[in-house]
Amino acid sequence: MCAATRTRIQWDIGTAYDLFVSLRALHDPDTFGVRASWAAGVRSRLPAEHRQTLDLAIKQISPPLFFVHSLPAPKSAAVVIDALKELPASRVLETLSFPFQTSAVFKETLLNTRPGHKWTPAERQILLENDRSPEQHTQSAYLEGLYQIWSDREAFGSKLVKALEAYIDTFFAEEEQRILPVLKQGLSHAQMRAGSQPLPVLLEELSNGVRLEKIDSYSRIVLAPSFWGSPYMFLEKLSPDSLMIVFGARPDSMAVIPGDIVPDALIRSLKALSDSTRLRILRYLAQSPRTATELSRALRLRPPTVLHHLNQLRMAGMVQILLSEEGERQFSPRYDGFENTVDLLKNFVQGG
Repeated sequence: MCAATRTRIQWDIGTAYDLFVSLRALHDPDTFGVRASWAAGVRSRLPAEHRQTLDLAIKQISPPLFFVHSLPAPKSAAVVIDALKELPASRVLETLSFPFQTSAVFKETLLNTRPGHKWTPAERQILLENDRSPEQHTQSAYLEGLYQIWSDREAFGSKLVKALEAYIDTFFAEEEQRILPVLKQGLSHAQMRAGSQPLPVLLEELSNGVRLEKIDSYSRIVLAPSFWGSPYMFLEKLSPDSLMIVFGARPDSMAVIPGDIVPDALIRSLKALSDSTRLRILRYLAQSPRTATELSRALRLRPPTVLHHLNQLRMAGMVQILLSEEGERQFSPRYDGFENTVDLLKNFVQGG
């Protein structure tokens, strides 16, 4: 239990979380600060059929944290495949796609999808309102992708398990050996910090600046480290009063690409500070916390543009976010991010 809170902390660890998070990062490298050409090279190792299957699945399915949490230890890639192979192929998608908070009507609409069945306007609206997929897309592209995987979910479930196996064989089996010691170290560090500070402060530290409102309303919070998820965190409700948080545990001095000596955090920070608009945003935020909409009006920029810049600053650890239960986000500067950038640059140049 964390200092000064009644919320119970449960710790979890497993490379299976990174199995799914790494796939998302490789399919959306810009968001995760991964070099696009390297990510494309990793994906190209897969046979075309498996590559297409994973590309389609990643666009429609968020990392299934609830599924990984339910697995027995050790929560490895092999355990994922064993668990999925024990299921009928028709249940693979259902098992990976429906966390606790999934609405019954959304689930029913997808499970009732059949070849040749056209969704009614009401069904289309239900699907669009429950869009939890990781990538930005047009409504038509999202619905088309959903139809492709759900209209014959047995066939797609079989393809998905084979594609995950191929990804593990060609890349992730070796990768999980590299990242497991880092995950153990990140978990140990988080557990040590949990004993000496309040839960909101701990979560803000682990998430690089995200402050969650009313966090004490949960009776249990499950915390698990991720190598590939840095510097983001992933949230998933496991029950009405239980929350799963997968936090970034990759050290700032370490690159996501094996063998790369330049730390990802240093590149993110220098890129974030090299843009005049982002510097103006930091100046505005230093005056008072603001929402993206308020910044958009002040800067006379389109909201998507402001959100892009805020995301770059967020990845660099230079802004913190207050996230309300309603989902509103308010931003303010995170000054220790500037100090960390100076230290990273100095240590790298000096070979530290």
